[in-house]
Amino acid sequence: MTVWDDLVGQIRVQEQLAAAAKDADALVTAVSDGKPLDQGSKMTHAWLFTGPPGSGRSTAARAFAAALQCTSPDRALGGAPG
Repeated sequence: MTVWDDLVGQIRVQEQLAAAAKDADALVTAVSDGKPLDQGSKMTHAWLFTGPPGSGRSTAARAFAAALQCTSPDRALGGAPG
């Protein structure tokens, strides 16, 4: 089970959010390792989830937050909790 399992029918959104979570993890890892950062490699400070009622905004936001907070030892962001 992954954090993305509840996001049904939103493959494109899932791919974009998973990629953003992985990029954020890479950025945090680089900073903690003391590596210099590229000028454009920064995570946005906010995300806005929009859409009509029932479109999955809250589900997508929760899945994204869970992927960002992933602490699994294998670094599989959005993977099975561990």
